[in-house]
Amino acid sequence: MSAEQESGFLSDVIENQGEMEYAGFWIRLAAWLIDVVLLSIISWGIVNVAYFIGLWAWRGQTLGQMVANVKVVRTDGKPVDLRTAVLRFLGYIVCVLTLGIGFLLVAFDNRKQGLHDKIAGTYVIPLCRE
Repeated sequence: MSAEQESGFLSDVIENQGEMEYAGFWIRLAAWLIDVVLLSIISWGIVNVAYFIGLWAWRGQTLGQMVANVKVVRTDGKPVDLRTAVLRFLGYIVCVLTLGIGFLLVAFDNRKQGLHDKIAGTYVIPLCRE
């Protein structure tokens, strides 16, 4: 808004209401909290995407999977590449949208694949314990 438009807007407010109102603490706090929550969701999402896709494509494991001593591999036994990692993450989103049922498939599938594994063509395998 240009200075001229802003000046016109303010004079319209004053003319229409007789006197300018000021936004108080609570409404401003509410607006700020909405902004913080939205930015947190957006930045959290970006961090999650980078974390999962990046670590799967780089090592075939997230930090949690490293601790659990398991690794994600393609169904042909090859390491996970970027395309497979992206597909697997998209599969995670599908699993969340099915209220977790896609993840629950792991408990009932012969190859322990969740819906995200089936979408990406991956298995999660235990690593040798030494």
